[in-house]
Amino acid sequence: MNQTIAQIQEIFGDSTAFSVSEENPGFPIIEVNAGRSTAQIALQGAQVLSWMPTDHPDVLYVSPKAKMEPGIAVRGGIPICWPWFNAHPDDPSKPNHGFVRNQFWNLESAEFEYNMATLVFTFAPTAETKELWPHDFELTATVKISDKLKVRLSTKNIGEEPFQITSALHTYLSVGDIERIQLEGVKGSHYIDQLLPAGSEEIYQEKNVIINQEIDRIYSSMSSLLLRDLDRSRAVFVDKAGSRSTVVWNPWKEKSKALADLPNNDYKEFVCIEACNAGRDRPTVRPNASHTLETTIGLRPLQ
Repeated sequence: MNQTIAQIQEIFGDSTAFSVSEENPGFPIIEVNAGRSTAQIALQGAQVLSWMPTDHPDVLYVSPKAKMEPGIAVRGGIPICWPWFNAHPDDPSKPNHGFVRNQFWNLESAEFEYNMATLVFTFAPTAETKELWPHDFELTATVKISDKLKVRLSTKNIGEEPFQITSALHTYLSVGDIERIQLEGVKGSHYIDQLLPAGSEEIYQEKNVIINQEIDRIYSSMSSLLLRDLDRSRAVFVDKAGSRSTVVWNPWKEKSKALADLPNNDYKEFVCIEACNAGRDRPTVRPNASHTLETTIGLRPLQ
């Protein structure tokens, strides 16, 4: 960990909107009270772990078996997958979903104005990351917390050669019952079914999505999604920018049993809806240029 608790507290200054705790040694978590909602963000991965609007249960899911330990991926919240999504395209020995979700970021600033908390985190290459990915870059994660939650990931190429990235804001949304939800927003688009053999034809989405089995799809879509949660009598909207693909994922019964950091039956309690650059969506970032991936999450009445 680069920053100490004292250094983080110094950034907060006299603001009562922010605090930091270290319940698990070496794994600080920032607590945010933005008035209309509260949030928790881990310094590792700049990973949002909780976002809870007033009078609502948490909108995000974190596995009760998740390990809050340095260097271990935390299952839940909004992991940042970068500079590749899923398995590395050429070297399966490299970590799934890139390397920044397991590394500590630096908190640069924390401000609270007009009922909105804004935290800015940065990540720069190290000798360790250079072995995994040789390019020069600057990453900035901006988290805005108010009556909505916004996460923005900006990639700047500070090297002399262009590079290509895939990435995801791997959002775990908490639900009352996975079989009593409906996803609107991808009807009429095509998707890659990652449960089929590689190279299979894309499939046309004829209707809204109902989940009653394992699902792992990359939709070619720029649209927002709406998750209608009948058990909790609420709808969660997921807007996005800088993304031409959306991943929808739930491991269902059998795969959950193989995931050591997920209780066997907790597949019923979440669905991942991820703003992505994945599949054919592979942005090229040229020298001195930037790419920004963004997701905004909020609640609407269930109609």
